[in-house]
Amino acid sequence: MAASIMQDKKECYITGSPLPLHRHHVYGGSRRKLSEQWGCWVWLRADYHNMSDYSVHFNRELDLSLKRETQIRFEQLHGHEKFMEIFGRNYLEEQG
Repeated sequence: MAASIMQDKKECYITGSPLPLHRHHVYGGSRRKLSEQWGCWVWLRADYHNMSDYSVHFNRELDLSLKRETQIRFEQLHGHEKFMEIFGRNYLEEQG
């Protein structure tokens, strides 16, 4: 698995807390392995990952926010065309 392009510390991306942490693949489902390969993942506290109603798996706006932030970072590193080639969807054009 590639290092995260979003953070270099093992702490919650949202709160900065060190524990307990889950690895969240920003682009999941059929794109999960691509997220691993290209470093499109973040550390999240368990409650922000999947253990509460406000977690990324149950909060559409938080999910889209992480997707947009990760797309921006990916494009800074590799460009928009590469993002579209790999992930095939432009999250920057989507509204919550």
